[in-house]
Amino acid sequence: LFGKFGPLASVKVLWPRNDEDRHKNRLTGFVAFMTRKDAQRAFTALKGVILHGQEIKLSWGKPVSIPVYPVYVPDAMMKLIAPPPRSGLPFNAQPRQKDRDAFIWPLPENLMEPDDPVQRKIWRKMIKNAVVKVVIPTDRPLLCIIHRMIEFVVREGPLFEAMVMAKESKNPMYSFLFDNTSAAHTYYRWKLFSILQGDSPAKWKTKKFRMFQNGSIWQPPPLNFFHNGMPEELYLENEKSTGHYSTDGGGDSSSFKSKRGQLCSAELVALEKLLEKLTMERSKVGDAMVWCVEHSDFAEHIVSVIADNIESEDTTLPKKIALLYLLSDILANCFAEVMNVSYYRTQYCVSLNN
Repeated sequence: LFGKFGPLASVKVLWPRNDEDRHKNRLTGFVAFMTRKDAQRAFTALKGVILHGQEIKLSWGKPVSIPVYPVYVPDAMMKLIAPPPRSGLPFNAQPRQKDRDAFIWPLPENLMEPDDPVQRKIWRKMIKNAVVKVVIPTDRPLLCIIHRMIEFVVREGPLFEAMVMAKESKNPMYSFLFDNTSAAHTYYRWKLFSILQGDSPAKWKTKKFRMFQNGSIWQPPPLNFFHNGMPEELYLENEKSTGHYSTDGGGDSSSFKSKRGQLCSAELVALEKLLEKLTMERSKVGDAMVWCVEHSDFAEHIVSVIADNIESEDTTLPKKIALLYLLSDILANCFAEVMNVSYYRTQYCVSLNN
């Protein structure tokens, strides 16, 4: 439910400890996003929705430490960090299309350099121009093993790696040491090289490089990819899976039904964009006011979003003043000949009382 809005840093559910808690028929949990932007998006979209016949009640919690890798990544973002298809080349290097045409694909396993001098020259050129895309594994236990392995290899030297390979040859968790075309092995080799070159575990160079002379070009993974949150275009593409679904208390646990007057995902994104660009300039306030008046059917939701922005500690003072200007303009137009625009006056009264 929450993961549709962006990568999650942590999720904790407080299960009932006694009969009294169990009889309440509800659970309390803490969800931390990798970015405030995604958290705000989820907070605004899910506040007040009905899940299995009960209203979801949300509030902001205390800040938590953000890990390097999230515990959950939305499917839409997973596509961006998915490893490339198997090429059969070392480190799963991806050759250029014009170089591929010189050979029959897919390449047979354990293919070595051709014996023919002409073919060998073409082969070496293909290897040199190919790109090795490094992808961070999403399997957290595997990632922990890789990082632990790197830690010991850096400290003990390559003999430690050879010793582990001899001892764990039949252990599937260490298969990344043997399959040099797997995404895990590619990540292991790059990460080990990166640490030995002086990079830190959480900060590395992202410029392309050659690890071996005349070898393929290595493309490191983007730095802090998950710390930038879910790109807005991906969120819009994912709108169908984060849209409004009904539930009668059974069925898919991720389905939910919005309360009456709830903005859809696209409209919510449009409102967030307006508020993000809002300044004390007359034109900016006017544009936002017109949009709000035109969407007066969703007055309750819009007022809630504006109020949350005003109350947020992250909102600067000039932005809060601009938001107050916006509220003033909307109230001044509550008598305009627009259907349901008077809803704003009622909702502002409720919001002020709260």
